[in-house]
Amino acid sequence: MAEKKRDCYNVLGINKSANAKEIKKAYKKLAMKYHPDRNPDNIVAQEKFREVKSSYEILSNPESREQYDTYGHNAFDKNSRAGAGAGHSGFSSHTEFFDMFNQRQPQRPKPKPQPKKGSNITISLKITLEDSINGCSKDVRLPNTTAPLLVFIPKGISSKQIICVTGQGNPGTLGADRGDLMVEVDVSEHDIFKRKQQDLHNEIDILFTTAALGGMITVPTISGSLNLKIPQGTQDGRKFRIKGKGVPSMKGMVAGDLIYHVNIKIPEILTEEQRNLLTKLAETF
Repeated sequence: MAEKKRDCYNVLGINKSANAKEIKKAYKKLAMKYHPDRNPDNIVAQEKFREVKSSYEILSNPESREQYDTYGHNAFDKNSRAGAGAGHSGFSSHTEFFDMFNQRQPQRPKPKPQPKKGSNITISLKITLEDSINGCSKDVRLPNTTAPLLVFIPKGISSKQIICVTGQGNPGTLGADRGDLMVEVDVSEHDIFKRKQQDLHNEIDILFTTAALGGMITVPTISGSLNLKIPQGTQDGRKFRIKGKGVPSMKGMVAGDLIYHVNIKIPEILTEEQRNLLTKLAETF
């Protein structure tokens, strides 16, 4: 006996009068809670995620929601509607009756069409560098659909990588499964940070006096800022590496590093006092 499916409204924790916004809000909350990326070894959570996803797919589409409200889960059960289009097997006329017996050679039955899985849909999704580092969820719209689809972006994803959303492609034939949605990620260029594999790179300008004497400076991070100690005698082009503050790994490995590249700024214009001081300083070398 097939396992009885739970009511879609109960799964999402909403009532039957819920509007599209309420349905989406409930789905997003539960999907984030039970998502496989957050529960990699929790079979119960993964099953709940599939149940939540299935319920949202039904209720977010006005047509499928209307069918569900009328027939329940039977609306999507191929077995419950099997034979619905079958008609009577009688003859439409006497001629048709006698033609059957007058045929000398039996006709070969035509091969029955076979179910075929639907084709995939490929779309491009542009995200920020911050989104690729922190992970996020984005609404995407597919051709010929009204309801947006929520796509989860894992931490550490990079440009050209593809997220496969199962069962959100084109419909199959004769009841076969739908194809998949292939989301190709495009990470935008950042104003001050450059990503190289799992590392983040940033160029910082410091005064030549700071390079010579050393000191503390404030440098930007992807989520704010931090204080960086510049040692005495720092040379142009020196690199400072902050371990584990780069891009997280999608494979659960250690995150990359945040690397600062020093550019020493030399003033183009000096006051007379500054020139005299530097001249005296130069005489000491």
